Amino acid sequence: MSAKIIAVFNQKGGAGKTTIAVNVAGTLGNRGHKVMIVDLDPQGTASIWTTLNEEKAFPARINNLVQARQIHREIEQHIDAYDFIVIDCPPAAESAAPSVALLIADLGIVPVGASGGNLWATEKVKQLVEQARASGNEALIVRSVANMDQNVAIVRQIFDALEKDEELKPFETRLGLRAAYKEAEVMGVVVGEVPRARAAAKEMDSLVNEILNCLA
Repeated sequence: MSAKIIAVFNQKGGAGKTTIAVNVAGTLGNRGHKVMIVDLDPQGTASIWTTLNEEKAFPARINNLVQARQIHREIEQHIDAYDFIVIDCPPAAESAAPSVALLIADLGIVPVGASGGNLWATEKVKQLVEQARASGNEALIVRSVANMDQNVAIVRQIFDALEKDEELKPFETRLGLRAAYKEAEVMGVVVGEVPRARAAAKEMDSLVNEILNCLA
């Protein structure tokens, strides 16, 4: 059975793409699935994160394809060896890689942070989605995920805007800006493996459950 491909992307940086991509992949891996993370971001954070811990192997394989000339062909070579392939895309404003990833993705996940800029950037995201569907990937599913401090005043307005957006329907799970995610990155582990990170682990498990339902 071919892998389900998940592309985590946005128009601009700072919305938590890598945090979500790595933790979703790792959580799936810890549930017994075979998972590969494709790192397309020149910053290489996912590649560093997943190879940092020398005592414990990360539960998903990393494949850095930043220099690949034909990204889709490289990914398609692995499609029968994994259950899930999670693509960590660079900002679409800086690279054509997200457009390529969306051509082969089953699900696109768009992190949205707590700022007007993040919300406005979703308009460009919609254009990328339309282009992918028009180019043959008509079955592409796209969902947004709120990744922000739940106590900031602007958050309610952003939630309202996302919930009204039929083109980027939000997951019910909302991620908080928790220190546990930074700790996971520094430790080279999945957030569910960070001591005393129950709230973060719970919301990541909830997000992964929603992702699996989308792809069922």
